[in-house]
Amino acid sequence: MKTVEWVMMVSFVGALVLSFYKLYLFFPKTALADDDTTPESIALLEQILVETDQSSPSLNEEELYQKMTEHPLFDSKHFWRFNENRLRHLIQNYRLKVPNFRL
Repeated sequence: MKTVEWVMMVSFVGALVLSFYKLYLFFPKTALADDDTTPESIALLEQILVETDQSSPSLNEEELYQKMTEHPLFDSKHFWRFNENRLRHLIQNYRLKVPNFRL
């Protein structure tokens, strides 16, 4: 191989390594403080869901959402993404775990 080919090969490999390093730096390495998709957060939401449903049965989804956001364990700063669609998703996942859940 000629000198020009070696220089081009080294430049290409160097640029490739630099690109992968920049991608590595771009992706987060630690969990965010307000990440509400962790198993612990989902378990807490399920606990709030069950307690709210037991204390006030026969609520529709909108009323259940309001009651859940007023629950003492509900942290609005941590669960700032929680909305009615997330509630529906939570109910569906909870029904998979507990098939005779009545809501």
